[in-house]
Amino acid sequence: MTPDIVIPQSMEEARRLYNTANAEEGGFVLISICDSGSFNLRISRKKYRISTGDILILPPGATLGESDADAAKGGRQDIKYLAVKYKAFLQSIRSGRNVWTILIYARSTPVFHLSDADRELTSNYYRVIEGKLRTQRGYYYDEIIRALLQCVIFELCVILNRELGMLEDSNVRSKDVLFKKFMEMLAEGGGRERALKHYADALFVTPKYLSAVTSDVCGLSAHELILNNVASHIRQELEFSSKGIKELAVQFGFPNMSSFGKFVKMRLGKSPRAIRKEK
Repeated sequence: MTPDIVIPQSMEEARRLYNTANAEEGGFVLISICDSGSFNLRISRKKYRISTGDILILPPGATLGESDADAAKGGRQDIKYLAVKYKAFLQSIRSGRNVWTILIYARSTPVFHLSDADRELTSNYYRVIEGKLRTQRGYYYDEIIRALLQCVIFELCVILNRELGMLEDSNVRSKDVLFKKFMEMLAEGGGRERALKHYADALFVTPKYLSAVTSDVCGLSAHELILNNVASHIRQELEFSSKGIKELAVQFGFPNMSSFGKFVKMRLGKSPRAIRKEK
């Protein structure tokens, strides 16, 4: 079984781990820090240019495509990779406030630019985790790894919160502000509402306009973001709560267990019972 934290040595290794684990192990959150150089990367249908000072935070569910990150290996590029099992990631953030907003925003906007101070801080955390993973297992090894992981995740949340806060600036496009408010609604709703009209009405726009905005900002329709959000919350409940499957079907607004099971199978690749057995 793959450990909760893996440090890939190349983009090819990171891509193989990320793409194959989505179906087999519930997926990984992939984090990549570009300390120097730049590279191109295709994520699902969108192409990104990642340069010095950028960080990639990619929750499971996407597809990592071609990249030239390994082409200049040994040259001037310095790229760090960290892959965290989604289940371990969720366990680390359960006590955090407003973390779901951050996770959803990272899912739709995975590349951010770090300040020099933030880049130094994240690189230092990376080196500590890398060093600890290389040591022999001993007393409190797992507890130390979990604590380090939680520190990294909350530091990243601080960075992403700052990014979200920048969207309140009056000079930022109104579309970006609307997108941020939509992301916050998704997080606060806990995955219980699937109707696009519900969100559009609350934001005083038409469903068509809301979808146009989300497609412009992150490349995904509002409907797809809603369903991704519902699926993420369902997975968390199946893995970490003791609620029965029938109870969860009611909680998430499904008319019966059959429709709930079909949704889970379609979005998460496994039946509710199969996901629960992996707890």
